[in-house]
Amino acid sequence: MLTSLLITQLLVSWAMDLAPGPSVPFWWTAYPEADNALLVNPSGTAWLASNTMRIGFVLSDSAFERFDRITLDSRSGGFTGWWDDSQSLRRFTSGGSFRYGDIAAGLSYTWYDPTVNNHPQSGEKFFTAGLTWRPDPHLGLGATARTETGDIDPCCIAGAAVRPLGSHMITLTGDYRFKSENFPDRWSAGIEIRPLSGIAVRGSFGENETMSFGVQMDMGRIGITAGADLNDGEYTGTTGEILLYDSPRSSAVQPLPEFLTYSTGYGDELPSRSFLGPRKPSFTERIAALAAGVNDPSVEGVLLDMSDYSYNTAQSEELRDVLVDYRSAGKPVYAYMEYAGNSSYYTASACRAICIHRAGHISVHGFTGYTFFLRGFLDKLGIYPELMHIGDYKNFSDMFTEYSISDAQREAATALLENMKNELVRGISEGRGLEPAQMDILFREGPFAGEQMATMGLVDTLLYNDQFEDFVKKDLGRSFSTIDSYKYAAIPSEPSLWGSNPRIAVVIADGNIINGRSGSSITGRNMGSDTVTEMLEQAASSEGVKAIVLRINSGGGDAMASDDMYHAVENIRKKMPVVVSMGSVAASGGYYMAAGADAIFAGRTTVTGSIGIISGKIVYGNLLEKLGINIEKVEIEPSGNPGNPFEPFTEDQRDREFAAMRQGYELFVNTVAEGRNMTFEEVDAIGQGRVWAGTDALELGLVDNNGGVLDAIAHASHLAGLDEPLPELVVFPQVTGLGSINISPLGLASLTDAVSELTDDPLLNSPAPLYLSPMIIIDEE
Repeated sequence: MLTSLLITQLLVSWAMDLAPGPSVPFWWTAYPEADNALLVNPSGTAWLASNTMRIGFVLSDSAFERFDRITLDSRSGGFTGWWDDSQSLRRFTSGGSFRYGDIAAGLSYTWYDPTVNNHPQSGEKFFTAGLTWRPDPHLGLGATARTETGDIDPCCIAGAAVRPLGSHMITLTGDYRFKSENFPDRWSAGIEIRPLSGIAVRGSFGENETMSFGVQMDMGRIGITAGADLNDGEYTGTTGEILLYDSPRSSAVQPLPEFLTYSTGYGDELPSRSFLGPRKPSFTERIAALAAGVNDPSVEGVLLDMSDYSYNTAQSEELRDVLVDYRSAGKPVYAYMEYAGNSSYYTASACRAICIHRAGHISVHGFTGYTFFLRGFLDKLGIYPELMHIGDYKNFSDMFTEYSISDAQREAATALLENMKNELVRGISEGRGLEPAQMDILFREGPFAGEQMATMGLVDTLLYNDQFEDFVKKDLGRSFSTIDSYKYAAIPSEPSLWGSNPRIAVVIADGNIINGRSGSSITGRNMGSDTVTEMLEQAASSEGVKAIVLRINSGGGDAMASDDMYHAVENIRKKMPVVVSMGSVAASGGYYMAAGADAIFAGRTTVTGSIGIISGKIVYGNLLEKLGINIEKVEIEPSGNPGNPFEPFTEDQRDREFAAMRQGYELFVNTVAEGRNMTFEEVDAIGQGRVWAGTDALELGLVDNNGGVLDAIAHASHLAGLDEPLPELVVFPQVTGLGSINISPLGLASLTDAVSELTDDPLLNSPAPLYLSPMIIIDEE
């Protein structure tokens, strides 16, 4: 009797599915995320724009009755619990979903509380399988199949959703429940209109004059939705949910902040996460987030916090270019600084106004380079650097073999520093309107402090950090609100995903080049050829990726590893375009791995080139002799072991080692010649181990354009046939898990640890020749 009564009630209820549970006013199988996706179609959670907590409630005649459910949704599935004390019924559903491209699939398991003894569904359970397919911005299809539960037949529902405008502004839906053994078929139709930001109005109509009307209002991280049901024109009740989002959405009650904030205190090329800490985005992600506001009419300008500055010259150049784009779009940019040096003042010069701390100063003095020479120190230790190089400018080994700088190294270093100064002068003079005589004073007579900075026109005002926004308000003549640029870019452009957006993958290769896995050592961060190759392959096979930007920041390293990564780029190019973006340095092995790309972008101040090779060994025999250690040699080959670290090469060994180096050099030159469509002689003439600035590299044909990672992304998008110059990005390496604990290799407990670090270092102990650029420490600030 109770079962028959329950079924009779369900037949006239609005729910398309007859399994007892919470009311779902908008049961749209092809657009399940419009309501509770986990209950409607478990595949629907894969289309969610953010993780959501939903707290459900029931209203009657506009009066609050009770809370009756809670749901936790994510893109991979979720959990929901529902209770109805009037029926002594409790229902729980757990589900998972997976999306690949335009198709999503999901499976959920529902069970009823078995401890409830006076309800026919007590202890019953069922599975629901769901599919959604969104092949086009205008069309979506969906289907679900539920197993039998208690006396209720299995249920199959199919649906379609149409977006006439190809956007979320209008969505039309239709659903059909197939006839089962005991229940007739049923149809329904619905519409959702989003007339204003953060507002959705919904309506559904079905058989027996069943109707639902509802509205959803989003207010940043909070939202509320409600739907009223009518049957034969009679009001039967209202259900609603309080929505809590993990990332902000467009708000109906408060527009997005007008100004973006951006801090220069963190500029790591790689994304990271400290143990149990928040994810830190890469430089590429942060600069792309800032650039997204240039053409957004809701963004009116930028506040730049430069109280801490950690950007290198190339990153400074890229940031400044974005700020210039804002100014060109008629949007003001304001900077606050505490101190200013070469790179930071160069960047700030693009701003409408520069504000500096009252006790701060400006010191723009050009650039200085330093190179250390260890030969005298090694002589005292009894260590002999048996190193050779090919290329007059291939000077990395000089720091071990020579006592002072060579003419060739001085020539190359001077040219780099002059290039950096030229870019510094160009940027500051254009940004601040300084004449050549004023620029000369700026370089010769600094640092400048106090009111002198303002009277010289170097800054616009002196103030404290807490007065910065007040200055901007006064300059604008109005108040404003702000949002961090990265948080702004994370706001979903649409309330849910619809199909697979085309994406550009950015693979970041940062550090010394070694064979094997990436990591860190006493020589710093290392990029492993196996790791980079895997990232390239993973990026190429990722959902929606149409092209790859390979962001390289490396002075080179292991020759074989460089060649392996060049080969990986070649393989990926058979599937999709690969564009290289060079960071502050992409030289020697860093240039080698880039040579085969479809296009190479380098900053104007990027250090690149260094086409040459180094090989040899470090001989410790005299050191051991000084320590009283005697080494006796037993060998059976007359040629001996050329890698013996206890004695120098014989003349024959040196000749054979040099011949092998010559082959490595010719491989390097031929590889560049093939990738850059040049002759061997042309590459050899500009090779010889010499480093070049990005502007010179463009003239020599080593790169295709001067520009940063955003320019490379735009070009990759163009090669892939995309209309959007800044499409959706996916960045590799991807940071997952709980994060990592970083222990500096300099924090060594003993000399034994230090020796172990040196002997285990994968770069210092590479058996292969090295494509490694000269080490020049440049004072950028």
